Amino acid sequence: MIFNDQPIFIELCALKPLVYSGQMTLQKIFNDMDFKIMKRAILLAVLALPITDVVASTQLIACEPASKNDSSATGIWPVPYLTQNKLCFNMKAQAGNTCVKNGHTTTWFTEAVIVTVDGESMGRDDTWFRVARPTINEREIEYTIEASRDKKQWISMSRVSINRISGQAVDWLIREHGGTSYNCHLEGKKL
Repeated sequence: MIFNDQPIFIELCALKPLVYSGQMTLQKIFNDMDFKIMKRAILLAVLALPITDVVASTQLIACEPASKNDSSATGIWPVPYLTQNKLCFNMKAQAGNTCVKNGHTTTWFTEAVIVTVDGESMGRDDTWFRVARPTINEREIEYTIEASRDKKQWISMSRVSINRISGQAVDWLIREHGGTSYNCHLEGKKL
């Protein structure tokens, strides 16, 4: 172990040799180093805890079609996930926030998105998305995704309902009868 770059070693080398014997100098170096290493370890642990909590609390809601033969089941879009008691959507947002708390509203802006309503493409353009007052609790997650090109006129794209106890979900594209059924679970854990 090299001590030359340690501040305590430089400090001790500057002192007169008559003040400390060799044994006391080494003992002081090791005592100070242990304290500094311990302070650094505690600081790193304190800084790392919030990061691991956020990572551990982020859980993707993975959904598969209830019927493996259903060719219309393309998946719930945008893909939802849960983090810190909020419902979030796996989309790149140039503005706004893709996460929302129970009963609140969020709006976000995404560039160059193809919006489809009732199976009809509205074209590729910059689009605002909104989720207004979703229900997020231990029994269910329900929300409606809306889209707008001007933030004035909003079009409902789909309504999603997920039973968190059974894992059953339905994604109703607007004006669709019956919706598409999915079986969902939290990635790595039971929903």
